[in-house]
Amino acid sequence: MEELVALPPGIRVGRWTITKKLGAGAFGAVYLCVNDEGVQAALKTEPVNTPHPLLVMEAHVMTKLDTLRDGDGKHFCRCLDLGRDERRDEQSGQMKKFNYIVMSLVGRGLDGVVKEAGGRLSLGSAVGVSIQMLAALRGLHTVGYLHLDIKPGNSTIGRPESNEIRLLYLIDFGMARKYTKDDGSQHRPRAATNFRGSPRYAAISAHLGREYSRKDDIESWFYCMIELFKGALPWSNVGEMKAIGDAKVKRQKKQPEAVRRQAIADLLSGCPSEFGQVLKYIVSPFILFKILRRRGRRRRQLLQLMSRAAAAAEESPRSVTVQN
Repeated sequence: MEELVALPPGIRVGRWTITKKLGAGAFGAVYLCVNDEGVQAALKTEPVNTPHPLLVMEAHVMTKLDTLRDGDGKHFCRCLDLGRDERRDEQSGQMKKFNYIVMSLVGRGLDGVVKEAGGRLSLGSAVGVSIQMLAALRGLHTVGYLHLDIKPGNSTIGRPESNEIRLLYLIDFGMARKYTKDDGSQHRPRAATNFRGSPRYAAISAHLGREYSRKDDIESWFYCMIELFKGALPWSNVGEMKAIGDAKVKRQKKQPEAVRRQAIADLLSGCPSEFGQVLKYIVSPFILFKILRRRGRRRRQLLQLMSRAAAAAEESPRSVTVQN
């Protein structure tokens, strides 16, 4: 794969001028940029010949999310621009092409916020963040897509300058997969799939090579909620992906009852009893899908259930909260 060219401050990409580099990953980089009207944004790049292109999918999903007309749409960045450019690499002197996407600017990553707060949040903060993450997932599923990589690192808070510090954003849709056809019906499940996502938060289906569904995004979300509150998951210190999957599979109904009960107890240890009730929704797709489809009583019941868990924060000895 061709290496990504660096974009120094002052370089113009389309109608955007690079201000500074914000970060980089295995397949791309993120820059702060500004247009001629003074609008700041984030510009993401990737080589044109990357083996697993992500930006086109990300832009497509973000465009679909722009069609949301209710409150769930507030949890997503806007795609402001998309294109391809080329620059001469300062080290090699060769011209290198790259794809780029420009999106509205957000604040710090949720993982960084949690680390700054001591590695975990108060119960009230953890549940409050999780309710917003669930609303974002509902919006994504409404437009027909699965995220497939739900984790704290793929969520951010809003910018203080925009008075959005208590607003959660769901980001990074490069791994997203469309689960519905154009007519709204669901695609036929594939017989087997390759693993996608992050092992720590991946659903059981991902470890077993099964087709992904909305339930799997929600399962990953549930792991996030527990980690936000407890600071760890039972497999947090396990390095091998197979061993992580084995720890999760112990909760399946086909396992011996004693093994299953112990796995659930380990996962929910130290959590409010309401978390166990939320887990029952997740392992019952029929109930969960009804909740996700509807805006009415059942969805309100789920949110009220989580709110009751948050109310227990007043009795919790923990006082760590996300700082303004």
